[in-house]
Amino acid sequence: MYPGEYTQPLVRKTFVQVPVVSGYVAARLQAQDWVQPAISGLNTRFGVTYENVGNTWFSVVLQSTDDRSISGVRTQVPNTAASICPGGMYGVLGATKQRYLEVLCTGTTTGNLRMQLESQRQWTKLGFDKVDDATFYPTSLWQAKEYPGPVSAP
Repeated sequence: MYPGEYTQPLVRKTFVQVPVVSGYVAARLQAQDWVQPAISGLNTRFGVTYENVGNTWFSVVLQSTDDRSISGVRTQVPNTAASICPGGMYGVLGATKQRYLEVLCTGTTTGNLRMQLESQRQWTKLGFDKVDDATFYPTSLWQAKEYPGPVSAP
């Protein structure tokens, strides 16, 4: 080993803040690297801290997949399910060798989630396509309102 050389990759943090809706995937993360052989020292374990920044209880779980299409098979990451009270925080540990992680709201309400993922793997947040992901994500999370147009001066 050379001076200044690390024995293993450093822990990286990924931050996610999203609204959660019952029965839908609220956030999707993609690993920027593949799982290397065990001799590389790359670890597939990660730590997650959930924080409820809304006013309602909700439940979430992480699921993983290698195929992010609608027909892709999802598996729940063991020990990552949590029910969080308003203003509450909950920490869990999980592990996956798969390329995608999804935050699924399993409760019966909506809410606002702030999440911190700590892992040796680099995770980045992916966007959603409302057409392709219509079965996993609500069509809209807002209510359109009409406002009166500009009033002309007399």
